[in-house]
Amino acid sequence: MPNLIGLPEMEVLPLLGGVREEWIRDEGWSTARVRCEARPGTVVRQKPAPGTRLERPVAVEIRTAAIDLREFRGPCEPKDGDRGPLRGADAALARQFYRFAADPSLGAPFADGEVWAGIEDGAFAQTQLGAPELADLAAWRIGTSYAERSGPFSALDTTAQSGGYYRLRRGVPRTCPETQSTGAPAELAGLRAISLIAPRDTMSSCIQWWAVTLFLDDADKIRGVALRLGSP
Repeated sequence: MPNLIGLPEMEVLPLLGGVREEWIRDEGWSTARVRCEARPGTVVRQKPAPGTRLERPVAVEIRTAAIDLREFRGPCEPKDGDRGPLRGADAALARQFYRFAADPSLGAPFADGEVWAGIEDGAFAQTQLGAPELADLAAWRIGTSYAERSGPFSALDTTAQSGGYYRLRRGVPRTCPETQSTGAPAELAGLRAISLIAPRDTMSSCIQWWAVTLFLDDADKIRGVALRLGSP
C-alpha cells in the first residue's frame, strides 16, 4: 500500500495499481473535516497503512479533506493557491474575493449600487444584492434545483470551500460537461470577467467541477458574480 497522504484524488487510483475502483469507493472513499491544515480534495487518512501488502480482494478506505462551512469557513492562505496564468491585480482581486467569501467582514471591491448574483447566465436563478446584503451569507443562497442537486446554492459557500486553492482564468469558463455551457448574463454582457475554477488535480469527474466568475466594470469593481457547477 503506497503512502497517499497529501495526494490529490486524481493521483490516487493510478498508484493503487490492481485495486479495483469500486473496492475503494464502495468501502470508504469519503471526506474528513479540516480547517487550514490540509488542502481540500487531498488525502488525509488511509487504511490499510502505507507499506501494507495488499491481498485481493481488498477494501481500501480513503478520506479526502473537505471544509465543513458549518464548523469553519477560513480564510486560509495557501502558498500555492491562485494556480493559473493570471498574476498581479487580477490575482489580488480574486484573492480578496476568496477572503470575503470566507469572512464577509473583510470586504471586497464591489461596485456601487446593486450587484448581480446568480447561477450561470441567470436562467436557473438570479438576484440583485444591495450594499447591506453583500455581507449577509444568507442573501447569497439562491435557487432550488441545479446540476442534479438540490439547493440553495451560493457562490460564496463554493468559493470558501476551496480553502483558497483554485485556478484563475480570464473570461467565462465552459461548464463541465461542455455541452451544457452558457455565456454571461445579459445584464453583464460586455464586462470583463475573471473566473476562479476547481483545480484539475482534485477532479475525477464533472460532479467535482465548479467555477465562480467575477464580472468587473471599468474601474475593476465587481458588478456581478456567477456560479457554475458541473453535472455527472
